[in-house]
Amino acid sequence: MEEKNSQRSVLNLLAQENVLTKDVDNDYYLSIRRQDTLDIKTLAKEVAKSHGGKTASEVEMLTNEVLELAAWYLSNGFSVNTPLGYFQTNVQGIVTDAELDNIDTSRIKLSVGYTMSQGMTTMLGNAKINVEVDKAKVGPQISAVISSQDAKNPDAVTRGESVPVKAGATTIIRGRNLKVGGPADSGVGITLTRTDQEAEPIFIPAADLYPNEPKEVGFIMPASAPDGSTWSVTLKTQIGSRRGVFLKEPREFTLQSAFTVGQASSPTTPGSGDDDDSGQGTFG
Repeated sequence: MEEKNSQRSVLNLLAQENVLTKDVDNDYYLSIRRQDTLDIKTLAKEVAKSHGGKTASEVEMLTNEVLELAAWYLSNGFSVNTPLGYFQTNVQGIVTDAELDNIDTSRIKLSVGYTMSQGMTTMLGNAKINVEVDKAKVGPQISAVISSQDAKNPDAVTRGESVPVKAGATTIIRGRNLKVGGPADSGVGITLTRTDQEAEPIFIPAADLYPNEPKEVGFIMPASAPDGSTWSVTLKTQIGSRRGVFLKEPREFTLQSAFTVGQASSPTTPGSGDDDDSGQGTFG
């Protein structure tokens, strides 16, 4: 582990044309080129290799116990400081005096806030940055997944007044060449996939998309999506540049950066759906 921690990390970024700015034609927004999701079992195997006295299953068991204990302390109002960062419990909500003796937790929002540690900040700051420029003009390109309110009021994000994507509400995909259509058996539409846990992907066919335009496609975020859940979106279409003529094969595009239900868009990355680079976040 010491050997790996001493290696310089490499962070791959994807640069895509910023199609949201009207007066500038040479700017790009950056998103993370996502790698695999690692679980405790995978990390434990790596730790066990450098510690001969412990097996991977023992390391996994102990790590899970530490994290479960941390979760218990957080649920009791303690804060937890780790090499990853500082975690603290937060609450949002307003109640009446009659409710103070018996708080209905469905009327308040409990979450855990995260602030990067100095070690994590240093590791990111020292990372070697590789940038892949995507200049593709053909096929769909997604630049943003935002709430319908933000779509109607784009300046709100810049002012820090963004309205987050919400379960059961209209959500807007923005970009270029997005209009979804194709033959009946082409399987065109959008697919939502949870990235924070294993779950069956959700497919939404073209008939259920509104608006459905080249620069904007709308869908209803599933009502079952919990606050704090993260999702990737893939758009598949067979519509080309020639009106009334479908492409031979469908084209699809997956947004590299996941978007989070209940989390407002960041003003630092125009609608990319990526995490705020301040090193702070909220999970709940």
